[in-house]
Amino acid sequence: MKTLFDKIWDAHVVQKVPDGPTQLYIDRLYLHEVTSPQAFDTLRDKGIGVLRPKQIFAMPDHNTPSENCQPLPVGAKQMAALKANCAEFGIRHFDMGTPDNGIIHVVGPEKGLSLPGMTIVCGDSHTSTHGAVGAIAMGIGTSEVAQVLASQCILQQKPKTMRINIEGQLAEGVTAKDVALYIMAQMTTGGATGYAVEYAGTAIRSMSMEGRLTLSNLSIEMGSRAGLIAPDEITFEYLRGREYAPKGDAWEKAVEEWRKLRSDEDAVFDCEVTYRAEDIAPRITFGTNPGAGIAIDGRIPTLEEVSAAAGATDSGSSSVKRPSGPSASAAVQLQAQLDYMGFQPGQKLEGTPIDYVFLGACTNGRIEDFRAFASVVKGRQKAPGVVAWLVPGSWTVRRQITDEGIDKILEAAGFELRLPSCSACLAMNADKVPAGKLCVSTSNRNFVGRQGPGARTILASPLTVAASAVTGVITDPRKLQPLQTSPSHAEKTGGRVRFSVITSTCIPIAIDNCNTDLIIPARYLASTTRDPHFFGDAFMHDLRYDADGRAVPDFVMNRKEFCEPPHEGVHEIIVAGQNWGSGSSREHAAWAIAGYGVRVVISSSFADIHRNNLLNCFVLPVIVSPAFQQELFDSIQTDPQTQVRVDLSAQTVTNLATGHSEQFPINGYKKYCLMQALDDIDFLMENQAKIETYEKH
Repeated sequence: MKTLFDKIWDAHVVQKVPDGPTQLYIDRLYLHEVTSPQAFDTLRDKGIGVLRPKQIFAMPDHNTPSENCQPLPVGAKQMAALKANCAEFGIRHFDMGTPDNGIIHVVGPEKGLSLPGMTIVCGDSHTSTHGAVGAIAMGIGTSEVAQVLASQCILQQKPKTMRINIEGQLAEGVTAKDVALYIMAQMTTGGATGYAVEYAGTAIRSMSMEGRLTLSNLSIEMGSRAGLIAPDEITFEYLRGREYAPKGDAWEKAVEEWRKLRSDEDAVFDCEVTYRAEDIAPRITFGTNPGAGIAIDGRIPTLEEVSAAAGATDSGSSSVKRPSGPSASAAVQLQAQLDYMGFQPGQKLEGTPIDYVFLGACTNGRIEDFRAFASVVKGRQKAPGVVAWLVPGSWTVRRQITDEGIDKILEAAGFELRLPSCSACLAMNADKVPAGKLCVSTSNRNFVGRQGPGARTILASPLTVAASAVTGVITDPRKLQPLQTSPSHAEKTGGRVRFSVITSTCIPIAIDNCNTDLIIPARYLASTTRDPHFFGDAFMHDLRYDADGRAVPDFVMNRKEFCEPPHEGVHEIIVAGQNWGSGSSREHAAWAIAGYGVRVVISSSFADIHRNNLLNCFVLPVIVSPAFQQELFDSIQTDPQTQVRVDLSAQTVTNLATGHSEQFPINGYKKYCLMQALDDIDFLMENQAKIETYEKH
């Protein structure tokens, strides 16, 4: 009976005003420098204070400079006012240049300030971003900001509900940004006006948390009051351990409640639509609103096509003579957009020269976006004459970029990393695209003059922006190889490597029932070390070498195409036979695999103890169907350079030679440990208080 939106809304109703709006309690208010000064003046005029300052967080973002620490004069004044207002009213303020600062819609989720089941508001339309964690998040006006400051409540009419399902598997090179642009093209920029939208379906459930944040961010661009996604294991793993998220027993209790935050099976929505994931390709816009878009290899509609699609006929009730047949208004609007952009009806945009690229904004300023961008530009060079602004969404993201070595990839490719800011999303700070110049941008709006007076904006994904940046023309990222939506995440923590996405060529070891004595001979049990080089050299030793220590040329690991020294992105995956790791419980076998440089072992079945040992050694065992296992062997035999992508967050494995994917199971706890580079001891030490409590009883 109830939708997810209904459950959260109803739980926050203070009262329903007779013949009026709902008084809704707000869990979190976010403030920035642009829409808050007048709200504080309202409090002063009324002689009142802030009711719940601990539930309010503020930071400058729109006016923060991306090149230096000197904002424009108007921006500096707004930022000073925000700082002073927060000090006066006791509100937590993350100042410009501090480690906690960034774009509010990036910082909120990454700090765990935005949590499932919350009501969240901010004086910014893209507050819908936070709905990705399973919250009601809405942009509000300055008068409403004052309402929340004064009472921690807001007066709102309850919107209708809509569910948008995306079913199927997204193709290689298709991102959450492309999904959003596709939906907007189908529904138009006003298609969800008056609704709160819940995103659902298999493609949504397989999205990373950062992809979901991008999708929810763009909900406002089709008129939606809010956009939200039911929380699940991906949500919980993203939020676990974040600064403001619950800890210990409180975390477990919170997750138990959050699991209930989903639409009931028999819930009725006021509107429901379904799209097929396979119909979605990388997208770009061609006009002056986010809904005016096409597939990157498509063409702009003709005036006749747009008129026919409008389908409006003259009712005959007006005294004004109108053209017979479909209305000409849609064609007139299209022509006006194309006149501004300098394009023609029916034109293909792929290959069009560009002037600027922008990676950033609250839409695509997260670490996943920079990983995707780097995966395309790695080993390439920025095109001459292209101006590139790469702007992280927070100082946390900027630190991650450095920690993961992405900054080195960008620098080698001729790109410069800038400081966290809203930057070129809107022409409010120093980052303005000059009149007439064409910018391919990851931001959220392509309105007339949005990036600068006379500037022309094409919205696209980080992959498309990257591909265009290195070619100098609008480029389909699928045509640049290798390609991955998120490159391998190799950030080391305490000597261990965090998992995100692994894309690699593979070593095929088609041995069924391969036991631990084959993986590492029993004589190595005498070792007193865990040195990875020692055990890596011992991996499959008696199959790799004969009794005289000479390499066996026919064994797969000694064949030229598979015997290169393992390093990042090369041979990090083993495709193994069934019942891999049978026999002894010795962990030495897992040490040998990890020591060789392997990150993932794919098989149709594993011996239970060995599988657990692999996980404890930060090697991911991926269970696939026998048919998929055989397909991988066949693809590698045909082309040893075949790559496989393993996405731990989405729990998918993809054969990039065929495009086929499968989902794989993994314990939620172990998944979290792999993604955070935590071992079991770390967990046990965190729960030492529970041990002491047990001992007392």
